Amino acid sequence: MDSSPFLIDKEEFMEKIKKFIDREGVSAWLYIAPALFILTLFIFVPTFQLFLNSFYYMDGMGTKEFIGLDNYRDILADPDFWQTVKNSFIFIFVSVPLGMLVSLVLALLILKEIRGQGVFRTIFFAPVVTSLVAAGLMWVWILNYDFGIFNQFLQRLGFDKIPWLVSTEYAMPSVILMTIWKDAGYNMILFLAGLNGISSVYYEASSIDGATKWQQFKHITWPMLMPTTVFIFIVRMIFSFRTFEQIYAMTKGGPVGSTRVFVYYIYETSFQFFELGKGSAAAILLLIIVLSLVGIQAFISRKSENDFA
Repeated sequence: MDSSPFLIDKEEFMEKIKKFIDREGVSAWLYIAPALFILTLFIFVPTFQLFLNSFYYMDGMGTKEFIGLDNYRDILADPDFWQTVKNSFIFIFVSVPLGMLVSLVLALLILKEIRGQGVFRTIFFAPVVTSLVAAGLMWVWILNYDFGIFNQFLQRLGFDKIPWLVSTEYAMPSVILMTIWKDAGYNMILFLAGLNGISSVYYEASSIDGATKWQQFKHITWPMLMPTTVFIFIVRMIFSFRTFEQIYAMTKGGPVGSTRVFVYYIYETSFQFFELGKGSAAAILLLIIVLSLVGIQAFISRKSENDFA
């Protein structure tokens, strides 16, 4: 049979393809290609477009005019923006540590061998799988001034009713309380994983030496739980910067802007005031903050791993 230089043996061709795929790095890129394509299409491209939009005046009606850094200047000169930054940091640095403390206590309690342990885990984790909007609306009913459960309880104890969601003094604590309740179960599971990773040998040895429960927690549990704690703290901070649903459902950023946080500020600017360019600039500022936190997390996590290696 005649052979042509343009014809390639099938087995030889497949062997060359296999060798190419088996080369270092090529197979890895082929595995991550689908995920990389999705990330590029839905994350990187929109983020780049958002960055470009931040240099334009856009009113949502087709008007698009290049204005350079004016959107950033307007945001940094806006008192509402700085109030938003203040609200965001108050929300984060109160809800995250308190939420972690509650979660750690729950994890320590559930870690003990008690009857119905699985039921308690389910009860504490149930809010995590509940829609944030649904949970927010439920808490609006619970905190209602006239017929809410909290105020009914306070009245039975002889106290005055509290305007939980309509007072600048109590609105933010109300949102923080709801957020702690919502996230406690998720953090609890992470703490449980960290606690289960601590060998019982340390506790047995310390018990022989006469260590109390508090001394065991202080010198064994807490130091060995530090990598988990750092991870939860940074991740919860990042997610807290993205808080929107409970604010929208419970307070709409009020009263008088006392619960307006970063993402709600972006929402108002872009879709209520139709300043899309300014909203894009605010979103880029939020992205910079979140990326900075990711960098801090990577640095601290690496340092923690080296310390405990």
